[in-house]
Amino acid sequence: MSDRRAAARGDRNLKVGWREGPGIVNLRGDPSDAAFTQGAARALGLALPLQACTSVADEVLRVLWAGPDDWFVIAPRGRQAAFAAALRAALAGTHHAVTDVSSGYHVLQLGGAPARELLAQGCPLDLHPRAFRTGDCKGSHFFKAAVWLWQTDAAPSFELLVRRSFAGYVELMLGKAGREWLAA
Repeated sequence: MSDRRAAARGDRNLKVGWREGPGIVNLRGDPSDAAFTQGAARALGLALPLQACTSVADEVLRVLWAGPDDWFVIAPRGRQAAFAAALRAALAGTHHAVTDVSSGYHVLQLGGAPARELLAQGCPLDLHPRAFRTGDCKGSHFFKAAVWLWQTDAAPSFELLVRRSFAGYVELMLGKAGREWLAA
């Protein structure tokens, strides 16, 4: 499943694929410190999501709320070093931590009508559209693998931040849970 696969079953198309090496930066800091939040916004071109379980995005970045003082910045492949340097420069003088964690994670993309149903087989979150909408993100698990999950659009499309060490397991479980939608 390292390449994109799609299976058609009537109008129930499922798209599954690993994103090509995204850059991932973990940002820590005090959201009540205006110098921190304003500096981060200048460096990223996006205001940090300060509301629990939300994310913000533009054409280049997605920033996930991961805790009261914790965010993941998902950047295009090879761009994480530039964003990390920009954050460090903009946040100089504030209490913060900027760590490139790209080597420790993969991002899985799931899309199409059966995506919610497939995720629900291994994830306890309520993914119904009234409870989990575009821009929402939450930490959870997919079967026994810890993941961060967010919805990118209403199609629905989802992305999962998966620890590299669990990628093979997540792929195996996707194959088993998605058997009815995935072509061999």
